[in-house]
Amino acid sequence: SLLLFVIISQDHHLYLADQLLLAYTILIMTTTTNDKAAVGATITSIFVSRDAAAPMESRQSVTLIPGKGIEGDRYALRKGTYSARFMHEPGRHLTMISADGILEAIKRTGLEPFDMEALRRNVVLRGISARAVNDMVGHEVRIGERCRVFVHRQTVPCKYREAACGRSGMRNKLWDACGVSCEILSPITTDNDNAGSSSGRGLGGVIRLGDEVAVIPNTYKLERINVGIKPHGFFIRPANLTLEDVKKMIIPPHMAALAAVWDPEGFQQVEESYNKFGQTFWPPRAFTVGSLVKRFRILLLAALTAMFCIIVLLSLSSDININIVRYYAGVAKELVKKHHGL
Repeated sequence: SLLLFVIISQDHHLYLADQLLLAYTILIMTTTTNDKAAVGATITSIFVSRDAAAPMESRQSVTLIPGKGIEGDRYALRKGTYSARFMHEPGRHLTMISADGILEAIKRTGLEPFDMEALRRNVVLRGISARAVNDMVGHEVRIGERCRVFVHRQTVPCKYREAACGRSGMRNKLWDACGVSCEILSPITTDNDNAGSSSGRGLGGVIRLGDEVAVIPNTYKLERINVGIKPHGFFIRPANLTLEDVKKMIIPPHMAALAAVWDPEGFQQVEESYNKFGQTFWPPRAFTVGSLVKRFRILLLAALTAMFCIIVLLSLSSDININIVRYYAGVAKELVKKHHGL
């Protein structure tokens, strides 16, 4: 996916430079490699939501599904705001946050208090600071007796969440306190597994209120971190962004067009989620181009198929040409029928 984005970028070397800067930023944010970050942390709340912008629902326990998410949660169901295929990253499976860290940041900055579920994190911890949660990045973390996740990045607050919470300036004030994004791994196995294990059997296990959370020793690996494709400046606090940074974060029309071809439903869903709170994800011009591509996507794919037929026609011998052309012409015809609902 990264290679494809590089190929279509208008300025290849600048794009690569941005990605190198992003990698360096992640390195700076994950300088700690010790294994004491989460000792003593305890789960005090668990939340799931079945759809983007749907209310968060409190749970006593939830089942983790390796490589997918929390059973019944929007990202496991591919219904989250950022569930689009072009936004894929493993850290969408589960998010954790320190309630102590949020309360400290609110008190320090004077931000108007709000309920923890408003931040839409899945697992809320007590007995641990926001800094200690951030220090989990790059580590495997045990939840309960056997459940296991890998922490890929900090979950920095976005303008969408700021608007939804109705707290102006929240992004800057809670920038380092909004938790981490995790990939759900297979559970820890033991020689004496039994049906009574508090983390459950099969899948990724079950986590419950009161479970302890701790970094697994000797699991720090920077090279495992995968933050997906992020725009320039994603990990820079808004107050520290320069005008040049902001310009580089504007999504160009050709990126929106590619997204609409890749995942038309995801392209529309992220925009609609932002619109619910008076925000837009796509810049106006990019959204217009993407919407046109989405509308005529089938016809565009049919045209590409026809072009492929011509290439095959020119490259193969005349004895084979007719069968190849007939086959791909049939494919193109079916695509056009599907587009028109025939």
